[in-house]
Amino acid sequence: MITRSTTGSGVTRKALLTWASLLTSLLISLFFLQALRLYFVQVYLVVWAALFSDPIDVSGLLVAVLMLLSFLAPLLLPLLGRLTSMGRIALVSAIGVAVVRVFLSAGLSFEAETVASSLVVAFYCLFLPSYFQHYQSQDSQGGGKGYLVAGFILALAYDMAIRALGTTVDLSLRPEWLLVQVVLSGIAIVAAFVSYDDSIFPRENNQDKQSPWWAGVLILSGFGGVLFLEYNLFAHANTIARWVHVDYDLLAALLPLATVIGLLIPRMKRLQTAAAAIVQNLLILLAVGAFLWVDGWLSAALLLIAQIAIILDLRLLFAFVASRSFTRSKSTIVAIALTLSLFLAFILVLTLTFSFAYAYTVDVFRGTEPVSFFVAAIVLGITASLAASTAAEPEEIGADVRWAKGSLAAIPIIVAIIALALQPSLSPEPNEPETLTVMTYNLHQAFGMDNKLDLEEILATIREGDPDIVGFQEADAGRVPSLSIDEVLWLSRRLNMYSAYGPSWGNTYGVAVLSKYPILDHQRYLLTSHEQQRACLEAKIDVDGETLSFFSVHLGLNTPERERQLDEVLTYTAAASPPVVLVGDFNATPDSHEISRVLERFENSFALAGEGSGYTSPADGPYQTIDYIFVSPDIRVLSARVISSLASDHLPVVSRIDMGSP
Repeated sequence: MITRSTTGSGVTRKALLTWASLLTSLLISLFFLQALRLYFVQVYLVVWAALFSDPIDVSGLLVAVLMLLSFLAPLLLPLLGRLTSMGRIALVSAIGVAVVRVFLSAGLSFEAETVASSLVVAFYCLFLPSYFQHYQSQDSQGGGKGYLVAGFILALAYDMAIRALGTTVDLSLRPEWLLVQVVLSGIAIVAAFVSYDDSIFPRENNQDKQSPWWAGVLILSGFGGVLFLEYNLFAHANTIARWVHVDYDLLAALLPLATVIGLLIPRMKRLQTAAAAIVQNLLILLAVGAFLWVDGWLSAALLLIAQIAIILDLRLLFAFVASRSFTRSKSTIVAIALTLSLFLAFILVLTLTFSFAYAYTVDVFRGTEPVSFFVAAIVLGITASLAASTAAEPEEIGADVRWAKGSLAAIPIIVAIIALALQPSLSPEPNEPETLTVMTYNLHQAFGMDNKLDLEEILATIREGDPDIVGFQEADAGRVPSLSIDEVLWLSRRLNMYSAYGPSWGNTYGVAVLSKYPILDHQRYLLTSHEQQRACLEAKIDVDGETLSFFSVHLGLNTPERERQLDEVLTYTAAASPPVVLVGDFNATPDSHEISRVLERFENSFALAGEGSGYTSPADGPYQTIDYIFVSPDIRVLSARVISSLASDHLPVVSRIDMGSP
């Protein structure tokens, strides 16, 4: 970058360039992180639809392959570099990211959003290596200031803060954010122009001291481990909170703090040794293990420390490439490494998803949940340790850069603290004291019939039924395929209802109960499952001094599986004190043997007092009933109905009951 310090105007110019450079990297990286989160969801939906069509939809799989081609965009850089400078490529690609990102907040159709997210990813894949070559490299005449890496780390912290404001929902992907996004994209474009300098050219390297190009690619490919770990664990306080059972709100404030601490720690030589890198990556491995198998704040504390270590690793990876000479241009090295990193992150995400969603389709993935986490941590540990073993002297960072980084780093922490302070305390108000309104709703992870995840539509549907108690199925609480949103937490706060969660897999997918009455206790039962793991949740609810045993259940997709699971569910309900309400997605029609077994002990509320057909699936053209509200004989059913909505692929059933004597 051009810097002049002999005059007042030179100092001002230097400060302006510093802020513009950091803002460019921060905002463009933030737009990429937001788009990549949506992109992973879109690939998941496309692959899911293609695999579960009959026959397999080859065209759908082709669409997924075309989407993945955006990862190959960096490989175009050698060709583009013959046509223009890396500085211009960085500028144009930054503008591309900023402009296309606006469309992701515009409420477009699924197909249009898929194109937009793929373009943002592709443009960023051109931006990162070209910006690194032109501005970040210490071989540049302007000297490396670490703007690119600092901006990316700050983007992680800002992303966490925005999600904390939305109680795990990425507000930036909502149409209400559109005006804010237009402003942010405008700022990013202006900052990119201000920081643009096409007069920088890489210095000639000393051929005797060059490292092989593949060494740089190998080490920087550890960036894939960072991406996977951040998206599936460290960047999402709700995922950690669900797995290790700690308070979400406090953790949501602490994670951005840990992230910026990792950025602001001075790059001292003793922190860049191989021994230090090995220790910090052993801490990451330990934290991953604690996350998977140990509950409590000890695990959460280890994860916060590990987040600092990951940020230090990220700095090491890029510092290695920036500080050394290679047999090929650094833009080529970063481009190849970025492509490998994105594919590594995608494969690990897909493997983790297969371990749950496709377990009954590809059996080899069953029980492999920990594998992806440990592979990512090991890849990062090896590459960071190698980078540290050959690290150069610590880079001198000017006071202006430190001040800019510190100032920008304070903002996400402040926002996260504000989000913590704004979280409401629950004070539910039940409906009529004489009756009780109950609901069952398969959320389909909050994906509507348009393939868009929209919790606002789910919320509106539930409010139409105005239940005192609702049982959910397919409720996500922090998985990448559902934008890592904690749907139960979000709905609980927006509906002002108490909640209980019964995960069937990974503590982030399963069944749930929300109630306007106090939940005294709850118990999750894992049902015997040879295909997708299913669960049953029992909640003991204090309804005006009387304890109601409320069950939410989700049964399997084939008859033998359901019969086995129903044996267990009926055992649990028989042991519960009456009155008992059993709701859920039974995946069985009213004339099935499974439902006839339930009717030996319970009554079908819709059959007693329902209005209409009672069909609940599929939502856009229902022709079958598979969702039910069953009540014990001591409960009187006053009414029952199915609510029309396209917010999920199921329709909710709502019933008004009287817990007094019939």
